[in-house]
Amino acid sequence: MVRRTKEEAAATRELLLDTAEAVFLERGVSRASLQDIAAAAGLTRGAIYWHFKDKAELFIAMMDRVCLPCEAACAVPPDDSAALEALRRLALQPLEQVRDDVRTRRVFTIAIHRTEYSSELQMLRQRHQDAIAEYTRELAQLLLAAVRAGQLRADLDTETAALVVFSMVDGLLTRCTLDMAPSQCVHTAEAGLALLLAGMGAP
Repeated sequence: MVRRTKEEAAATRELLLDTAEAVFLERGVSRASLQDIAAAAGLTRGAIYWHFKDKAELFIAMMDRVCLPCEAACAVPPDDSAALEALRRLALQPLEQVRDDVRTRRVFTIAIHRTEYSSELQMLRQRHQDAIAEYTRELAQLLLAAVRAGQLRADLDTETAALVVFSMVDGLLTRCTLDMAPSQCVHTAEAGLALLLAGMGAP
């Protein structure tokens, strides 16, 4: 009986998170109420308060179910000679994740287009900023390795180049959660990255 109760509670929690995801996507986080989410889930507001103290905690739990694209991206080359290919993988990985995983695409759409980051949600903004900083740092390291391997210009400013590559990826992530098909965003990133790297001296 206890086990069944725990399983039911876990199922209810997942239902609430799934429903919140759908409601936030449709209405935006600030305009969606706990009553809206409860009604859409076929539950009472009391059921929500059993699992979450407020909307901010519910939203954070929803975000915690996915790994944001820049958090998931990782490409470690075995040596400098493979740095350029690792850079290509790292640049494309966030867009491929959004293309291939529906939940990630929905949650990332909410995070970019449907959220006003109040003081209660600052930890999520910081999480996003930390992921961007780490992702850009990895890009810069791979660019530097490619310079050492003679695959890019010796005078390349790798820090600036990393920001340029990130800006392209970030812009396409915004487009593929707004008005461009995710598969088209990946194709565009492949072509854009080739142009950027050619300008950096890549063969």
